[in-house]
Amino acid sequence: MPATLPQPTGRRAGRTGCPCGAREADLKLATFDYTVLVVEDLDRALAFYVDVLGLELNHRSGPYAQLRTGATRLAFYQRDAMAETLGMELQPCPENAPAFELGFFVANVDNAYAELVVSGARAVTPPCDRPWGQRTAYVRDPDGNLIELVEPTR
Repeated sequence: MPATLPQPTGRRAGRTGCPCGAREADLKLATFDYTVLVVEDLDRALAFYVDVLGLELNHRSGPYAQLRTGATRLAFYQRDAMAETLGMELQPCPENAPAFELGFFVANVDNAYAELVVSGARAVTPPCDRPWGQRTAYVRDPDGNLIELVEPTR
């Protein structure tokens, strides 16, 4: 049985209960803005994403950093800082249970995969042709997150 949420009363009637005072119409999700990866070591993550993958650092503030990745930004927050923000202990995800992957289009999957592995990315799956019309390969970042390299073949 689903939990019943408290209903706002008085001056908060018609609002969602959010401390910001947003109305239900305000809560419609419209634009995906950014993804934050929780990482063990921000310096190590930035070395990988900037120096190895070649992405550009947009800004860094203490335990948080954001890359310049177009309309949807990729950011990082160090695990201990995120734990403090949430008020709870955070464990790293086991490598055999990935929660997501980051996909990047590349001009040549074979070359990109070889270059990344030589530069320190951990190899997962070498380049292969997929039945849906792409050539893909997988590597892992220093925290074990999956990075997919994608090249259209059709």
